[in-house]
Amino acid sequence: MNRHIVAQALLFAFISVVAIGYGIRYIGEDADVASGFRVVAHVEDARGVGPGVRVTYRGVDVGEVQDAVLDGTGGVQLGLRIIDGTRIPVSAHARVVTSTALGDNRLDVRPTSGTGPYLGEGGELLVPEDEQPAAIEHLIADIDTSLRALDPESLASFGDSVATALEGNGPRLGAILEDTALLTAVLAERAPTFRGLVGDGLVTVRALAARPDPLSGSASVARDVTAQLARREDTLVYLLDRSPEAMLRAQRLLDANREDAAGLLANTLVVTPVFRDRGPAWEAGLTQGERGLRALAGTVRNGRADFQLVATQGPVCVYPYQPRDVLDHSPREPNLRLYCPPGEDLEQRGSRAAPRPNDEGLAGATEPGTRIGPDMAVDPLLVPTGKEIAAYWATMMEGLRDGG
Repeated sequence: MNRHIVAQALLFAFISVVAIGYGIRYIGEDADVASGFRVVAHVEDARGVGPGVRVTYRGVDVGEVQDAVLDGTGGVQLGLRIIDGTRIPVSAHARVVTSTALGDNRLDVRPTSGTGPYLGEGGELLVPEDEQPAAIEHLIADIDTSLRALDPESLASFGDSVATALEGNGPRLGAILEDTALLTAVLAERAPTFRGLVGDGLVTVRALAARPDPLSGSASVARDVTAQLARREDTLVYLLDRSPEAMLRAQRLLDANREDAAGLLANTLVVTPVFRDRGPAWEAGLTQGERGLRALAGTVRNGRADFQLVATQGPVCVYPYQPRDVLDHSPREPNLRLYCPPGEDLEQRGSRAAPRPNDEGLAGATEPGTRIGPDMAVDPLLVPTGKEIAAYWATMMEGLRDGG
């Protein structure tokens, strides 16, 4: 036996082993299907889903169609063999789809949920008619109907109008396409920002929709805002004209004082809690301050302030008290035992002077306050007003003229 024959025999043996291996694997795959469980499916038309068509679940091959017989009610019953261990929910729907460009069909199972119960031996797989693709003859018929409904003269007129509109506008169309490409690139680069704007916009739209009069109310507000902006057109134009320069000056100022600005911000963080903890005090001060300013305005007579400042202070009566934290707003029990002892030029305060009926203000007054401060001045110093000074000056000048 020569070497050529030996080489051919070895090559034949190698090919046989490979072919047998692939054959065993193919038979094994079919054996998996053969050992699976059987389910049925009812369809109105079994065209393209006869025996041998593969069954897939989420795109994975899980079985095949073994037979297709008439069910006696105008439809077709398909017999499917599913590989053991495949968990297909009973609520899943099957749809005939095309798996390749050559038109090979398969029955694809699409679950509506991932939970059981699951199909078993003798179960029925749902194949809804309204979820199946339209037959090719129906598509052709619909296309033919649509084309017949078109008026040839209208199409010709439309074509002439389009040609007239586009004539001589080639450069402009090219510029539009280039600008569109640039805009698309910018949008792609700013996608996260636009996504955030869209998300915030949805929140705003939902808030408007929740209002009882979203359209009319929003339109009314937009109209009022627009009218206000229109009335302030000159101011807006001035601001838009001056704002860039002012912002540049502010930037230069911050750049030149970067360290001082950082220190100021750090100190603001320290001071802010102090102001925050004294919120009620600020609120009371602003309220009383407004009242005081109104009262001060009431002292104006003929364009001048009519008031006098008394620079004397008599004795006062004080009580001991326990200070507490500014954030402590809890109610306190009043001490009705405190009173001011009688004395000349000493105001009576405390429980003795409290406006209570049946002389109850005198009851329990056992703790006297402390008298502090100087005695009342006999001749208090009065600070004259500007009007009085002017009158005194005029009188003095008249006296000098008369004396001279």
